[in-house]
Amino acid sequence: MELEITNRILKNRNYIAQLSLLKELETDREFCRHDMDHFLSVARITMHMCREMGVRADRDLVYAAALLHDIGRTQEMTMGIPHDLAGQALADCILSEVNCPEDMKSRIIGLIAAHRDITKAGDELGRIFCAADKKSRKCFDCPVLERCNWPDDKKNLYIEV
Repeated sequence: MELEITNRILKNRNYIAQLSLLKELETDREFCRHDMDHFLSVARITMHMCREMGVRADRDLVYAAALLHDIGRTQEMTMGIPHDLAGQALADCILSEVNCPEDMKSRIIGLIAAHRDITKAGDELGRIFCAADKKSRKCFDCPVLERCNWPDDKKNLYIEV
């Protein structure tokens, strides 16, 4: 199976529980939600950008990182822990439970750690993953755009590749 680790994550009870809690916590959120659509958009945009830029990327690693990169938002919303930090610990646990190889696990956790700040990205894939996370937001189609607290220069007001 091409996305072996990714699909193991999807079936992992801990992941399912965190995803369910995140959905519940964001029920009344009017701004961008952190859901499967967002996760898959980040993965697909990352892979597209990698192809465009000639950067080799393991598809399973990218999709696994995308599924996990915002999972720490549950702890951010309930305990005030920044989600990139909380997400690293949750991802470490989930990746261990799905028997992810250590080198891949380390790489995924690194992408999660840097996904909010491109200056923390250690390499081209990290920078692309961070950029893809931002590009995945459809500000141009947002019904509450005028209330969004993102700076205008960070809003995606046009479709671009």
